[in-house]
Formats: sequence, C-alpha cells, structure tokens
Amino acid sequence: MVDPLFGRAWVDDGAPAGVRDALIEVCGEVLPLPSERPWEAVAADELVVLAAGSPHVFATCARLKRPGVRVTVAIACDDEERELVEPIARFCMAEGTVSWRDLIDGPSTVLGGLIRSGKPTEAVDVLLARLEERLGDDVRVLADGVLRGLSTERERSFIESVTDAETGLFQGSFMAFKLEEEFKRSWRFRLPLAVVLFDLPQMNDLGDERGRVLGEVAGVLLNECRDIDVIGRYDDTSFLLLLPSTGANGASVLAHRVLGHLRDQIKAPVQLDPAIAIVAVPRTGVNRKDDLLDLARLTLVSAWAAEGDQRVCLA
Repeated sequence: MVDPLFGRAWVDDGAPAGVRDALIEVCGEVLPLPSERPWEAVAADELVVLAAGSPHVFATCARLKRPGVRVTVAIACDDEERELVEPIARFCMAEGTVSWRDLIDGPSTVLGGLIRSGKPTEAVDVLLARLEERLGDDVRVLADGVLRGLSTERERSFIESVTDAETGLFQGSFMAFKLEEEFKRSWRFRLPLAVVLFDLPQMNDLGDERGRVLGEVAGVLLNECRDIDVIGRYDDTSFLLLLPSTGANGASVLAHRVLGHLRDQIKAPVQLDPAIAIVAVPRTGVNRKDDLLDLARLTLVSAWAAEGDQRVCLA
C-alpha cells in the first residue's frame, strides 16, 4: 500500500459528490470541514480543500495560514473559473487552485503538484550540490540553473516581505511605494486616480474575533475591486485602496457597495461603522503623493464626524 500524501484531509460543504471518495485514496482520513472556526480543528501537515464559492473562503484561508503551523490549502472550483480564482488564491496564501474534475479523476497527481509548489525552497548549498551532481561539468547550464533557483527564492521572499500577516493584503510600506508609483503615472499622463482611505476603528474592540473579521473585510475588498486596483493595509485599523483610471464618482460607488456587503456579510461582536475618505487626482493643489495622503487624512476626519451614508466623504 502506498503511503498517504496527507494523514488527514478536510473538505468543505461546497465540494461536489465524489471528491471525498477520491481523496480517501491518497489521504489517511477525510473529514468535513467544520463550519464554525474551522482553523481550530485543522492540525499541522494536513490538507484543506476549500470551495471557491464558499462565503468566507478568504478569511478561512488566511486563518489557516497562521504562523508556525504548516497547512496545505487548495481552493477548488470548476474548470472555467480557475482564471478568476487564481489571483484570489495567491492573495489568500493558498498553495494553489485545483479543478474539482481533476481532483476526482487524479487526486495523487493534483495533490503531488500542490506539495511541490508549497515546499520550502532549499538552501543554496543544497541546490548547488544537486545541480552539480545532475549536470556534471557543464558550468553554463549549472549557472543558469542556480539563477533560476535563486530567482524563485527571491520572489517568494519578496512576496512574504510585502504581505500583511493578518489580512494577506499588501502591507503599509509597500502601499506607500505603490501610491508613489500610481501618483506619478497619473501626474505624467493626466490620468484619473482615486485613493480610498477606509477606516474601521472598531477593530481594536474585537478581542479574539479581530483576526477573523480582518480577514473577512479583506475578502470583501478583494471581491469588489478590479484586478488593476491595489489594496493594502494602511495602519492598524485602516485599509488603503488605489483605483487607477477612476474618478471620485466611481470610487464613491465602490465605497457604498463595500459598505453594503460589510453590513450583509460580516458578523462581529461590535457594530462595524466604517469611515471612508475619497480623494481623486488630478486636482489643483495636489502636486505630490504626500499632498494626496494629507488631504485623505483630513477628509477622513470629516467622515468620522458624520453619520450614515455621509461617512463616505469626498474631498
């Protein structure tokens, strides 16, 4: 009997018939993923298969990827949806996307690929020794192989360095870099750029629920924004959205849509009452990135003082 790829696999309720039976062939045990706080049931070195259409797939994946516990997460969907699902999976820090059909037809091949993609990069000396053994005296091929290996290492390290651990979004210092980049592009080509500063001061009152709620808020933002938009953490309670080729009216429509989804989808121990500031450029008097941020902060103060829909405030 072949050793199982995982000692235990968890599958959420969105899986089609046949998935659990297929996974039993390559996993020691297959269980339904609990609907409440599933990350508490999952242990290190186990597999979790999440349906892309599940309501809180982003938040669940983010919590499963907690520090110090290595869990392999696959986000599964129908074949025609993979192109749309893959960017979300990368933001969630999942090992990858899989199609339901492939998972049923060839679970060992699919899961073997996930294990290889999620395996930590080997140390450089190990990589060199393996390449030397395989390639012998062909120095040029060896050098090219090393460069490819080091590029993979750098790419993975870079992604980790610019990602916020609590949400899976970009972290503050990288968002400052992206704001500079987008502002210069807008200024040079006279293209519209909207900046949305989204503050949730209640985050400090959530206690143990803070991580879950943060992940779900991040999921709503990801679902509502476009591929060209840049979404990240601004500070402890705030998110920053950069919307290229978008004016103030378009950003306002997005902000109200996000508010509606937060009210409908997210359950929190305290009422979430966001304040949202919107600034659009080109604009007279805004000649630098810092001018733009200063105006966004001032606008956010006005949003804090307002109520209801007026808490979405345009500069």
